[in-house]
Amino acid sequence: MNAVALCAPFEGMARVARAICRTFEKPILIETGDLQEGLRKARSLVEQGTQVIISRGGTAQLLKQSLAVPVVEIEVTAFDILRALQKVENRNRRIGIIGFENVIYGFPKLGEIIGLDLITLTIHKEEDVPVKLKEAKEAGVEIVIGDNVAVSRANELGFESILIESGEESILQSFREAYRILDALQIEALKSLEYLGTLNQLKAVLDSVDDQIILLDADNRIQTCNPAALRVFGKEENLLKGQPLTLYPLEPLKEIRKRPIALRHHFAYLRGSPVLVDYMPIEANGERMGTLIVGRSISRLQQAERKARYELYLKGHVARYTFSDIVSGDGNFHEVLKRARSFSSSSSTILILGETGTGKEMLAQSIHNERFGPERPFIAINCATLPESLLESELFGYAPGAFTGARKEGKKGLFELAHGGTLLLDEIGEMPLNLQSRLLRVIEERQIQPIGDDRVIPVDVRIIATTNTDIATGVREKRFRADLFYRLNVLQFSVPPLRHRGRDAYALFNHFLLSANPKCDMDPAIHRKIEGLVCEYLWPGNVRELKNLVERLAAMTGGFTQNLEQLPERLREELEGNPVETGEPGDTLQEANLNLRQLELLWIRSLCSSSSLKKHELAKLLGISRTTLWKKTKTS
Repeated sequence: MNAVALCAPFEGMARVARAICRTFEKPILIETGDLQEGLRKARSLVEQGTQVIISRGGTAQLLKQSLAVPVVEIEVTAFDILRALQKVENRNRRIGIIGFENVIYGFPKLGEIIGLDLITLTIHKEEDVPVKLKEAKEAGVEIVIGDNVAVSRANELGFESILIESGEESILQSFREAYRILDALQIEALKSLEYLGTLNQLKAVLDSVDDQIILLDADNRIQTCNPAALRVFGKEENLLKGQPLTLYPLEPLKEIRKRPIALRHHFAYLRGSPVLVDYMPIEANGERMGTLIVGRSISRLQQAERKARYELYLKGHVARYTFSDIVSGDGNFHEVLKRARSFSSSSSTILILGETGTGKEMLAQSIHNERFGPERPFIAINCATLPESLLESELFGYAPGAFTGARKEGKKGLFELAHGGTLLLDEIGEMPLNLQSRLLRVIEERQIQPIGDDRVIPVDVRIIATTNTDIATGVREKRFRADLFYRLNVLQFSVPPLRHRGRDAYALFNHFLLSANPKCDMDPAIHRKIEGLVCEYLWPGNVRELKNLVERLAAMTGGFTQNLEQLPERLREELEGNPVETGEPGDTLQEANLNLRQLELLWIRSLCSSSSLKKHELAKLLGISRTTLWKKTKTS
């Protein structure tokens, strides 16, 4: 594998680069891929040993953000800009320059110099292109000049477009720069090798590392080992030095001789213990100097993973879901998703209404990731599961010695831990009244006071609240503070139950099935039977009930690998054997579904009579059409 590779955003650049490679003195591997496709190919190249990547425009920016290896950017020169402008035949037409900043930054000045009517629109990510093209159209642009992603989309919309191409001189310069960086990397590697043998301070560091570190010469003879490796060998270093390596797997060393690239995560058993071993060739000026071997105990890696999962994942500090993870083909539900996505950009509190199991927390996590991404904390707490005193200490924290049994060092509350991110208050309708007043003050003042502390701590937290109860009724019955309700109800949307989402039940069934067994291959006739069953059932437990049902079916069918022809009948038995709880022990599935419909009608009529919203607003809130709402209110 070549040490240097070019990820060309478009085929035209790749052709020019291949022509240059015929006379360039050193090898360059050339791949074609724009933005995400370029990133995918670049990652594969790095895994195979490529040390320096070359690219241009938005693809280069994306690679710099995502890869650990150096990325050389092909600069867009004044000559490249002039070549694009010279292709404009009618100089009186308005020109729109659309692209990433590192591609189009020189256009405005050149436009002034040569007297062209230019408007420059900068994009920062691929999703910006349609918006900028719309702005260009509104500004009267007739010709679009830009990089590959802008020109491709402009062509689809009927714009006349010109691609900014890079000349041979720019590409050739990037090739030379890439090899200059590669030489510097190899020199640094050589220096690191020298330090490994000469600096006592570095040796002390290596001696304290729990990983096994072994340095081999070019003939695979042991030069030095740290104490962790010596414990595996069971010998002193003076007895090992100059000896051929025997205990560790030798196949990767043979592979490195054929292709001098790092081989990572090789699994092996050393003296009965599982180990992951990395083999990294050491080269200087194209000459192999030796091999560095690093062995990591799998038991230690598992301990570190458990601790990381506890500290980050299990404590709820990470939002796992995004809007792209939500499966739906229903138009009304897509309107709900569109509304939720539009709320992401605001810092106001959000109230999410919906029955249990409809995916309210998944939407909350998606809203968080849309605004903040994974680098900000997302913390969730269920207000209905903890007693009042414990919930208060969890939310606001406490000072050292604040009460009997408190930690002597005190504890940070969830508001403080969520600083800069999002705090999800699940089942907010069940929060005790005393805590509601404290929560209201935090929302208004943006500061907290831990229990037993005289400090006031400022916090910047986006609050999302969810509930499956009618908070408006709670306000009327004095179970929920009206002022808190109005403060939470700044941005609101309702998540429709699964029975109101068209044929989403079947789409979700397939999604969960393929998650359990991606290779599952069922007869279309079986699919049709399953579709009829899942779409007729009312799913009182919503998506959660559906997911649990698929898990039970997976257990019955060996992960959907056996007896698939019996799957519709087993599904029918599961649905009929799990009726809605209506208080009547003898209810059939049909009776239970009828009772649920009656409860739904009563609930909708109650909302219509008590709500100040207009009928079309209420229908949108419920996720149904205005006609359906009218029918439900008139049905006897």
